[in-house]
Order: sequence, then structure tokens, then C-alpha cells
Amino acid sequence: MKHTGSTLTLRALPLIGIAAILSMAAYGQAISPGAGPASASESLLAREVVIPISTVRGFFPQVDQEARTGPHLTAVGGPKATRSVIYANSSNSKKVTITVDEYVSSNDASSAYEEAVRKSKAVPGFTPISAPDLGENAFMATVSRGEETHIGFGALHGNLILGITVVGYNATPGTIIKLRSLAREEEAAAKVP
Repeated sequence: MKHTGSTLTLRALPLIGIAAILSMAAYGQAISPGAGPASASESLLAREVVIPISTVRGFFPQVDQEARTGPHLTAVGGPKATRSVIYANSSNSKKVTITVDEYVSSNDASSAYEEAVRKSKAVPGFTPISAPDLGENAFMATVSRGEETHIGFGALHGNLILGITVVGYNATPGTIIKLRSLAREEEAAAKVP
């Protein structure tokens, strides 16, 4: 999707959504399996919009269970429906969090992206990752808090915003390649336009 009519700049695109995407995984969004919508205006997307654990384990084999699923409580801009799934190892030291937020229109999704940019600028330790092959409306970045590093991916696709965060892995070229490949699998599962 071409991004038109927006105040976003190519320089700002790497910041998009990092606050919402990384903060959920960083601070353990409290969701129970089968949890209901976060608000009356938000409903839960079908579980099938997020790739299964078997696909995640193909890239991050240490992650061996679905820890939580439910609404994406930190989604910005009032999506009409969301889904968040957190996969983890038994000690919760390694996590892969995947979110899908669906908006009424692509303009609403674009506005949510802009809101996320404003919030992202305030995240301490934010470092963009160069990933030019992801496309104009996608980003990768890291945030380190103490000993823990969070590596995030976010993308705008029409009226959808997708996010993936991995925790407990170093931001090595190998991890970045795995995250990029996982993102392509998730884009297919979410049936992005």
C-alpha cells in the first residue's frame, strides 16, 4: 500500500508502533487464554489471523507454548478488532508476541500509525534496524531495558497493523533474518491486502 495524505516521513517510519508493540511484551500484558475484548468498541479477531506455534518454532525453537491470547490491549487508535498471541518457553525468558489490529478503514489504520510514531519517539533505548527490503510501511527496531532486549517488527497493510516482538534473543543478524521471515509468514496468515 502506498502511504498518501499522511504527515509521516520516511525517516519517521522506523519509529512506527514500537511503543505499543514492544511495551506489551516488555511488561507482560496480562491476558488469559480466551479473554474477551478490551472494550465494548473492540472485538476479538479469529485466532487464525495469527500463525500457529508450529510456524513460530520453525524460527524460534526454544518457544514451546502459547502463554496467552486475547485482545491487543495496547493497540492505538481505536481498532475495530484485535488479536494478540504470546508464545513463550517454560521460564518465560524467551517470548514471541504477535499482534494484529484491524481498523474500519486504511485511513484509520494510517492515523493509528501516526499516533504510534508520536508515542515511539519517547521510548528510551530505541534503535532502528536497517531492513530496506521490508517495504515503505514496515520497520524493525530494538529496545534494551537492563539486560533484556526486545526486537520488534511492525507493518501497515491497508486497514491492518501487524506487530511481532521477540524477547530474550540478541539482535544478531541471524535473529533479524528469522524475525523478517516470521513476519512474512504472519503477513500470509493475516491475509494482508
